[in-house]
Amino acid sequence: MNAPRCPGQDQRFWKPEDIYDVICPSCGTEIEFWKDEPTRTCSCGQIVRNPRIDLGCAKWCVHAKECLGALKNT
Repeated sequence: MNAPRCPGQDQRFWKPEDIYDVICPSCGTEIEFWKDEPTRTCSCGQIVRNPRIDLGCAKWCVHAKECLGALKNT
């Protein structure tokens, strides 16, 4: 049996606006981000930060570390 999923991170509860494009500041390519992705690497090699990151309850939930893992603060 599967473990229950956090509603804030369960993609079944996401809205269409939780997936969006960000322009790479280096080359202008559109990069698709999901609301919970901290960074993506563009095809030009530039690491692009997600300007609209939304980890839902991860900011206050005592189980966030087990749910999402440790995020690198870069």
